[in-house]
Amino acid sequence: MKKTIILTTLIVFSFLAFAKNITPDWVANYRTLYPDSEYIAQRGRADTEETSKTEAIAQISRYFQTTVNANLQTSIQSFSNGNEVSEKVEVINEVDVMSQVSLFAVECTDPYYNKKEKKWYCLAYINRETAWNQYQPVVEGAKTEFYKLCRNAEKEEDTLTKCTAYVKAWNSGKKFLEKLEYARLLSSKKESAYAGDRQALSEIPGLISEQLDSCSVYLEVRGDYNNIVSSALTEVISKNGLAVSKNKAGANYIASAIIDDNEQGNDPLSIYPSLDFTITSNKGKAVFASQTAVTTKSVAYSLANAQKKAYPLLAEKITTEVSDRLNEKFGL
Repeated sequence: MKKTIILTTLIVFSFLAFAKNITPDWVANYRTLYPDSEYIAQRGRADTEETSKTEAIAQISRYFQTTVNANLQTSIQSFSNGNEVSEKVEVINEVDVMSQVSLFAVECTDPYYNKKEKKWYCLAYINRETAWNQYQPVVEGAKTEFYKLCRNAEKEEDTLTKCTAYVKAWNSGKKFLEKLEYARLLSSKKESAYAGDRQALSEIPGLISEQLDSCSVYLEVRGDYNNIVSSALTEVISKNGLAVSKNKAGANYIASAIIDDNEQGNDPLSIYPSLDFTITSNKGKAVFASQTAVTTKSVAYSLANAQKKAYPLLAEKITTEVSDRLNEKFGL
């Protein structure tokens, strides 16, 4: 009886030792065992058991990050080109999409040690169906927010305020698009149900351009020197899609620019010119405001000579700061 127990124990240990050394099928054939139609799978290889698992998960993360960012760039450029405003589009922030989305529904095999290579292997995989069911509510939430902002824009009566509202919808739409691109990796078939929503998003740049095309702005500048500031503002306003009108009565917006030299001292004197710039509808609704100042001192024995030195510096500020603020407010 005692010999039987010992023999049985030896057989069990031998079996376990043999089984442990068997190379799992997924090591060489994981794409067959985890077909792309059902899984997203990546294999990790490293010096330690834990690192092999970490590397496998990192490979999945890199796959999502690279693919989603590439698809986003293509999609947004495509949307913009269709509305002839591609030069105004920032193709997604430099922040990686995957920093905004945590991987989920990731499973891993037990790591396997290859004695010959002296390396550990591990397979990380995502079941597409399971992941889709978990992620769809996130997509729906982004969709709801996007359409809410679209409805807000549609309700606005003031043209530039409507334009601003559409810009907010566009920014929300880009976040919605991020979710859609992530979802498309999980299941392109199920994500295709959102084709109409992609189309709605693609129409936003055209709606913004349409609003801007119907606007005309009359520019009033107080305190300019040799039309330096007036010229800079005219260029900036035009660059951002707004027509500059020579006739105040025919314009539906008034752009008011007040320059303050912030003069100090006398003989010589120094100035630090600043600009207070606003845009108001002909009905009195304020739609834009910006303050810009030169921090570099300009010194001269006359105000005109000081302005001659300082106003080009103010114009440079206008072409960057004011332009960026206008673009953020009304552009893409």
